Amino acid sequence: MLSGNKRDQLLGLSTTLAVDAMDRLGFPEAVLDPVIRPLAPNSRMVGTAITVLLQSQPERSRASLSLYSEALENRHQVYCPIIAVQVPPEHHHRGVFGEGAATAARKSGYVGALIEGAVRDTSELQRMDYPVFSRTVSPGYIVGKVEAVSIGESVEIGGIIVEPGGVIFGDNDGVVAIAADKLDEVLERAQAISDWEDEVHRWMEEGCSSEEAMARAGEMP
Repeated sequence: MLSGNKRDQLLGLSTTLAVDAMDRLGFPEAVLDPVIRPLAPNSRMVGTAITVLLQSQPERSRASLSLYSEALENRHQVYCPIIAVQVPPEHHHRGVFGEGAATAARKSGYVGALIEGAVRDTSELQRMDYPVFSRTVSPGYIVGKVEAVSIGESVEIGGIIVEPGGVIFGDNDGVVAIAADKLDEVLERAQAISDWEDEVHRWMEEGCSSEEAMARAGEMP
């Protein structure tokens, strides 16, 4: 489970170290499709997934986003929530997260958003300095075209199943989903790999070849 210390530790590492750790531990890498990018370059976010599923709804009278609004506007009993929204592919060109959603989310304690679809109001979002990772950007209007059908169920974003309560880690290289019950192991191994890499780099700065440096540092954790 994510906590303040663990979040700070992740923010001091990188998604690449987390993925390397997961690979070394034999865990699924859970790297989202690289088209999922930060709205603002070099953004970073770490938090606990609050998941929302949207589905196409051709009947406008039934195209309610009330569950989505509920997810955004209510405080959730998790540490540093991140809203994670699955949008049907046929509506990826319609913005589902913008200035209004970010304002509500920030007020409710959210530290970022992960969107399988489009965001809009990009200038406003960047002025707000609100971390958002999404598939694309579009001014398209989604109201009246989709229905929010669930909160707190598994969703698929960037080809990866994102579980409610799982840890979302995003930086400029992309986004990785870490199972909550694997977080401690991933953190420990990622830190060990980081320390090992630092030692390798120190030996190289002192004139060793990369092969010599790795031999002196020992086997990668």
